[in-house]
Amino acid sequence: LREVDFIAAEDTRVTQKLLSHFQIKKPMISYYQHNLRERGEEILARIEAGENCAIATDAGMPCISDPGWRVADAASRAGIPVQPVSGPTAVADALSVSGLNVESYAFFGFLPREGRERDDAFARIRKCGAAVAVVYESPHRVKRLVADVREALFNPRLSLSCDLTKLHELTLRGPADEVLSALEANPNAEKGEYVLCID
Repeated sequence: LREVDFIAAEDTRVTQKLLSHFQIKKPMISYYQHNLRERGEEILARIEAGENCAIATDAGMPCISDPGWRVADAASRAGIPVQPVSGPTAVADALSVSGLNVESYAFFGFLPREGRERDDAFARIRKCGAAVAVVYESPHRVKRLVADVREALFNPRLSLSCDLTKLHELTLRGPADEVLSALEANPNAEKGEYVLCID
């Protein structure tokens, strides 16, 4: 972060806390789902003009279920080198503590919220052939997701993690109906982002 010319941050407030902690002063621009087009073009133009850019997310690994992949794609298409900096990724962290046999896994990101597309997503999970399916979910929809998984996938064994590597880290394991009961009994269930590993 000290070496780049500017930082494209998913949430500049969160990234500023990190920069302040390490006493790094760098210009930042916000880059998130609702300003993708104009900011992506601006970032690419600055890189093409010779500046170096780092992409920072407010949690997790940049370009995994966030808009950073669009900048990586545009830069690579323009012949600009894109290099990863190893960091936390909720997928790997959740799999590592799941207690499931992760000989293979399939990542599905965030599932569609409803209707035929959601049903199709569950059908893809059933047919994927991987030992474990991994799904992301927001705190306000996690109970519904676990209930839907219980019905659509016949009460499979789950590992549901929240706030991985943070102060209030939590992982619930067991059949979907037990995980759902634990969620419903938790007054703080609607806080933090979730990673669901499905056996």
